[in-house]
Amino acid sequence: MEIKKKYFEKYLHDIAIEQIAEDYLQKGYKVFKEELIGKYRADLMVKKGGETIIIEVKSGKMTKDKKDAIAHLGNYVRSHGNYKFLVAIATPPKEKKLDIADIKSLLTQNLIEKLTQKLMEELPDELDQLSTHSRIEDITDVDIDEIKIEGKSIFVKGDGVISVELQYGSDGDQDSGDGYKTNDSFPFDFEITLEYSVKNKLEIKKVNKLEVDTSSFYE
Repeated sequence: MEIKKKYFEKYLHDIAIEQIAEDYLQKGYKVFKEELIGKYRADLMVKKGGETIIIEVKSGKMTKDKKDAIAHLGNYVRSHGNYKFLVAIATPPKEKKLDIADIKSLLTQNLIEKLTQKLMEELPDELDQLSTHSRIEDITDVDIDEIKIEGKSIFVKGDGVISVELQYGSDGDQDSGDGYKTNDSFPFDFEITLEYSVKNKLEIKKVNKLEVDTSSFYE
């Protein structure tokens, strides 16, 4: 159930007072609520040593009477040289939204290039075991399931399909007709951390997970 804004604002003033009171308690202040100051009643009065602070909380739409009351209280408090007067404005939490246009398509395009390069340099054991020489042909159908940005790093999780050339026999066997080649494709899952290089290019910092499912080869 989502709480309607009008009900949230109704209790915002009281919630703010509780939060401010807790903050001052943790700082070692004595806290008094609804304290009578002259003929005015303050939301909070906090004391520590010789310091006294009067705090009024503003929330929602302010009526003229409320504005006048705060102004009069402020003037009264300031007339006492050893008192401080603070006005706290309570606002509801705002929903944060991060929307980077085309980040998924941009990352996908970059990932295909970087993944292909990475796999050519370091072929996964699952593929290497399939033939005498296994070579990456293509990476397709890359789908990003999760993108997480932490500082300078971008964590990407997803899956795709990897196409490979499987060569049986050495290159010499191929030339003499004693070997053969075939092609196959396998699904894979990945979790990769990307980071911008000093040249401001997105590079693979770490391959956290890259698993190729070659079970269909043995069926």
